[in-house]
Amino acid sequence: MIKAYNTVRVFIKSYFEGNSRTNLLVKNVFSSLILRGLGTAINFLFVPLVINFVNAERYGIWLTLSSVLTWFTLLDIGFGNGLRNKFSEAVALDDIKEQRKLVHTTAAVLILISALIFILNIIFTDQIKWDEFLGVDASYRTELQQLVFLLISFFSLQFIFQIYNPIQYALQKPAMIARTILVGNALGLIGILYLREFSEPSLFNLGFVVMGSNVLSIFLFTAYFFIVQRRDLIQKIERPTLDTLGSIFSLGIKFFFLNIAYMVQFQTSNFLISKYFTPEKVTEFNIAFKLFSVASLVFGIILSPVWSSVTNAQVNNDYTWIKKLIKKLLLIWGIIAVGSIIVLMIAPTIYHLWIGDIITIPFITSLGVLLIVLSNCFSSIFISVLNGMGKVNLQFYISIFVIIFFVPIAYFLSVEMSYGIFGICMAIVITNVNGLIVAPYQVYVEMRKNRKLPA
Repeated sequence: MIKAYNTVRVFIKSYFEGNSRTNLLVKNVFSSLILRGLGTAINFLFVPLVINFVNAERYGIWLTLSSVLTWFTLLDIGFGNGLRNKFSEAVALDDIKEQRKLVHTTAAVLILISALIFILNIIFTDQIKWDEFLGVDASYRTELQQLVFLLISFFSLQFIFQIYNPIQYALQKPAMIARTILVGNALGLIGILYLREFSEPSLFNLGFVVMGSNVLSIFLFTAYFFIVQRRDLIQKIERPTLDTLGSIFSLGIKFFFLNIAYMVQFQTSNFLISKYFTPEKVTEFNIAFKLFSVASLVFGIILSPVWSSVTNAQVNNDYTWIKKLIKKLLLIWGIIAVGSIIVLMIAPTIYHLWIGDIITIPFITSLGVLLIVLSNCFSSIFISVLNGMGKVNLQFYISIFVIIFFVPIAYFLSVEMSYGIFGICMAIVITNVNGLIVAPYQVYVEMRKNRKLPA
């Protein structure tokens, strides 16, 4: 096993052979592959365990509600991604004082927003009829109200600790984030095994175990990072300033709208399926997505250091490195695409071995999800490069198009044209015009206009 790992490591390292920036990228890719691989294995075990614990309908409700609550991550109004870019620049320039200013300013904003979320949760959560909002049976009303209050309370805590993620990305150490996710998933799996033995089926208990495990994990690693690893970031408090706030916000607000567009595409899908079809269809869509998103996961791991590495390369005017990196990433995407098509051909066998006869996944659903995954992986290459360069203005304007037109397109294709889940998948691909067409062209222009690169 160790020999096989070292062989693969040497091969990929030789493929990405280069300077210290490249070596750091390779190291984190390999660490992330191992950690994310273990996390994915846990997630695959998680699905049948949860379905058997709460049944397919409740699991569909859980997935839908989770997607709706994911929108709350937008409440940082882009400060996380703004911090990621600005902190990367400060690290490249070895400016510790600026790093502290950026961290303390962002932390102050996140604490303020978190407190507001919790207060609004206390005031309004019980006033919303969540069963009607999600389009499920009224018998779930009380259970959903309790669950939503719990999840938002946990989220308000996690919202503060999530400052850990953009800092690790900026340090080009996404493997540390993968470690946090793995520990949270492992704790959640242990909790589910406990619930299956000692608890009645309950969405509230499921939410407590899953969300509580994630919050505990990120809290422990955040505390360890600031107290042990980077104590210099908290030894001296830098008072938040309007200049620092403005530098983060001016870039972050553009990422905010990009994230809204992403959420509209990917996180409203569960809601639309539940609203116009059934919660069981949400389960069908998500099981297919979990299978094919393994390709996204692997490619995402490879891409995870790219954003901040590009920022570092740009600060050092190393555009040749960026150009070579893009070519190698496109080749890797091609290999992953071929592998994903093979998985599509044998998907029925994989579903049967994985979840048995709990639910049937039609071929057309698998095909639609595959198209989403491949288009998203392709576009993420160029979007990561542009984000690292801070070139987000054009993406910002296109995101407005996605926000306005995705739901009407998805409704038309899935309901009016009766394409069902496949129609929603096609709406996601169609509205990915930025990643599939505009972003590649914009990267090409950026590469051409730099004098250090051949025309």
